Amino acid sequence: MKNLLTTIFGALLISVSITSFSQTTLKIGHVDIAQLLAAMPERDSAASVLGRETKEMQKTYDDMTDVYNKMLDDYEKNQAVLSEIVKKNKEAELLDKEKRLREFEQTASESLQKRNSDLIQPILDKILKAVDKVAGENGFTYILDVSKGSVVYTSKDSQNINPLVLKELLPEGVKK
Repeated sequence: MKNLLTTIFGALLISVSITSFSQTTLKIGHVDIAQLLAAMPERDSAASVLGRETKEMQKTYDDMTDVYNKMLDDYEKNQAVLSEIVKKNKEAELLDKEKRLREFEQTASESLQKRNSDLIQPILDKILKAVDKVAGENGFTYILDVSKGSVVYTSKDSQNINPLVLKELLPEGVKK
């Protein structure tokens, strides 16, 4: 009988603790990381660096394209008077220039994407650190990023913590 009472009391205690644990309220907030990123002063300098490097690569690509186009025009104008050997040599040169042009374009694009990622990542890390700090200080259970487009519904009970994160990130008086 004593074992039965102990078992019932234990089951009741577990039941009460599970019920009280499951009734813990969730505090959900949301941020717009893209908006926070746009507000960061470091973003402007990163964009400036990336813009400068993009112009440099675009100029190189344009110069390479000009050389290719001049070679092609010269070949097309003189094709009728060129010997077969010279014609084949010029065609091979044109194919080589075209191949190098495509390779440069692909490499430059990949390089700029990586560079953009390298420039933005420290800023994103700073934002995420501030989000973590604000969420912890304010007792949030979840913070959703609405800029990703994966949040299909935001309740009126969900709090936008962008202002709190901006306050954490930017000193007073610095507004973008």
